[in-house]
Amino acid sequence: MVRIIVKDVVDNCSDNASGLKILSLIEDALRAEEEVTVSFEGISYVSTSFVNSAFINLLENFAFNTIKAKLSFIKSTIQINQLIKERFAFETNKTTVAS
Repeated sequence: MVRIIVKDVVDNCSDNASGLKILSLIEDALRAEEEVTVSFEGISYVSTSFVNSAFINLLENFAFNTIKAKLSFIKSTIQINQLIKERFAFETNKTTVAS
């Protein structure tokens, strides 16, 4: 199990660059077939850009079912949870409709 504590990796959760740092760590763990827990302890807000870069970009290399089974979030807020859920729902529905 890999635990990523967001505030230990990035200074903020408001831009693509920060999201890409988290993405890289998650991708490495998933490629090693590890489960990943992302902790938002001490983080009260994330931007859509951050979520897209850190999590939605995973869909380029991993099936949604794999992401759902292997990636979890802890010490998060309602805003963060809702944004992640909405972005994944939008992207997976878009892919399904396009197929």
